[in-house]
Amino acid sequence: KVPKNVFLKYLKDFGIDSKTGIDVAEVSGDLSVLSSGRDINYATAAFGQGVALTPIELIRALAVIANNGKLIRPHLVLKIVPRVGKISEAPDSESQQIVSPETSAKLVSMMVKVIENGSGRRAQVKGYTIAGKTGTAQIPDLKNGGYLDEYIHTFVAFAPAYDAKFIALIKLDKPKGVQFAESTVVPVFKDLADFIFSYLQIPPDKPVAAQ
Repeated sequence: KVPKNVFLKYLKDFGIDSKTGIDVAEVSGDLSVLSSGRDINYATAAFGQGVALTPIELIRALAVIANNGKLIRPHLVLKIVPRVGKISEAPDSESQQIVSPETSAKLVSMMVKVIENGSGRRAQVKGYTIAGKTGTAQIPDLKNGGYLDEYIHTFVAFAPAYDAKFIALIKLDKPKGVQFAESTVVPVFKDLADFIFSYLQIPPDKPVAAQ
C-alpha cells in the first residue's frame, strides 16, 4: 500500500544504497532494480528480493530503530594512538533523523515481540529485553536467473531493547540441512549477548521470574 516513491525514499533514507563511511574501504548496496518502476520489482523488494546491501549497511539501518530514529555514521575505533605523534580521535558521528522517535518506539516494540513470541525466541536471555529480526534470503542464480536452493541466514538484534548498548549481526552463508535462520544464527546471538551483558556489566532491565 506504500506508494513507490515513498518506499524508495525510505530505502535510501535508511542508507540501503549508500556507503556508510566506516573507516575502511567498502562498497554500497544496490537498488537499481527499482529504477524501472515495475510493480513486481517493488512487490518483491518489500520482502527483500531484488535488492542488495552490505552487512554494515544492514546494521546501520537497524541501528536507526535502536537510536530513536537517527541514522549515524559507524566507526571501527574510538581513537588511534601512534607510538609517536598525535592521537587521532574518531570524528563525531553525524546523525540524521530518519523517522520520528515515536515511530522508532513502535518498531522496537514489534522487534521485541519477534524475540518473545516469534522467530527470535531462541535469542532470549533471562533478565533482558532484546529486540531483533531474523532474515532468510534466497541466493540469486547469477548464471541462469531466478534463485538457487541455497540461503543466507541473518539475525540482527540490539539490547537492552529500550536503552540499547550494543547491536550485533550474525550472518551465515549457505547453511546445510536447515532452511530458516531461527535454527542457526539466533542461538549464536544468544551466546554472544550473554557474553556482552557480562563483559560490559550491563544491568538487567526486567525482573527475572522466581524459580
